[in-house]
Amino acid sequence: MEKGTKIAKFVLWGLFAISIVLFILLLTSIETQENPGAKAESLITFSIYWSEILIAIGAFVALFYAAKQMVADKKQAITSLLIIAAFALIVVISYAVSSSEIPKFFGVEKFVANGSLTPSISRWIGTGLVTTYILFAGAALSVIGFSAAKFFKRS
Repeated sequence: MEKGTKIAKFVLWGLFAISIVLFILLLTSIETQENPGAKAESLITFSIYWSEILIAIGAFVALFYAAKQMVADKKQAITSLLIIAAFALIVVISYAVSSSEIPKFFGVEKFVANGSLTPSISRWIGTGLVTTYILFAGAALSVIGFSAAKFFKRS
């Protein structure tokens, strides 16, 4: 095993162990379900921040090793960059076709009034939905296409 991989593995296991300890502390500090207590509430808040830290560390480790692998293999780097460019193109197309109109549904006034739903946010939500639809359609079509190709290849 490569030295860098060993270090990452030990760091991730250490973070996992710390997470388990925090989880046990949280479970043992809850007084009742109705009133968890101040200690439990502070641990819940800390656990939320801890999960954000873990997500950031996990994303960094994943991106670091992906970049390291891309540098090591030039052919794979070109393929990876083409995939990233295709995904970016899908997001740009999705953004272009998404509407910034605020949807009409029961209770929308509350979200508009407190500023959590704006035309910009509505457009980005639409972008996420359209991107998901395009990627799902691509996955479904690729499964159908590969199955058909395999069927005709056997015939």
